Amino acid sequence: VMTKIYSKCINAEINKLFAYIVTPIQTVLLVLTFMICVVSGISILVSIYNSMSDRRNEIAVMRALGANRKQIFTIILVESSMLGLFGLLLGWLAGHGIIGASASYVDSYAGVSVGFFDLASPINEYIPQIPLAISAEFFLLPGILIMAILVGVIPAFSAYRTDVSQNLGK
Repeated sequence: VMTKIYSKCINAEINKLFAYIVTPIQTVLLVLTFMICVVSGISILVSIYNSMSDRRNEIAVMRALGANRKQIFTIILVESSMLGLFGLLLGWLAGHGIIGASASYVDSYAGVSVGFFDLASPINEYIPQIPLAISAEFFLLPGILIMAILVGVIPAFSAYRTDVSQNLGK
């Protein structure tokens, strides 16, 4: 009887710990992840936009050789999409690789079992208004790819407006 009472007390305290400390920290980390992704998107935007000013001559040559504005626009969007996709895959593999590599350390010191293929907690733990019990990663990863495509629109539009006659003479 005593062990049942003791077990219930421990479970109640662990539940309080998770409710008052762990879950808010997880939410803060999710928000921080979102902010890092936005800053990364802005970085991709600036990088591609700056490369557009360096590549205006190349774009003008492509246009002179027969590429139309839509093809130039598409090339720049594909470039930003590929940057986003490679960054997404590399980041996901690096993050899960670190988790997998530190699994034995975490298990021995914290008693928590983690592994390479463990996913983030379900989104409804962070945002209770979303009634889905799907990992937050399945929302974050496509969101990052969509953001990478969207940040490519401004540089693509800049390349779209490149004046062939002005830039071929340089």
